[in-house]
Amino acid sequence: MLHKLCKQLNDPPFNYMIHSAPFGLSSSCLPYTHWFLQIVPQLSVIGGFEMGSGCHINPVFPEDAAKILREIDGSV
Repeated sequence: MLHKLCKQLNDPPFNYMIHSAPFGLSSSCLPYTHWFLQIVPQLSVIGGFEMGSGCHINPVFPEDAAKILREIDGSV
């Protein structure tokens, strides 16, 4: 998947974020949480709207992104 993203997006830098259980979660809920890694290509700089509101805008429709990824040859 990362190879496809690099190939299609001209090798952009990536942001990697590790998510874990929310702070202050009771110990009885911990067995139902999990860690995950979020990998996001850095395609543009954050604009004023994103910085001011904390709401990020994705300019790509999910259908278009899925179509692009399906069309790429996944061989390494």
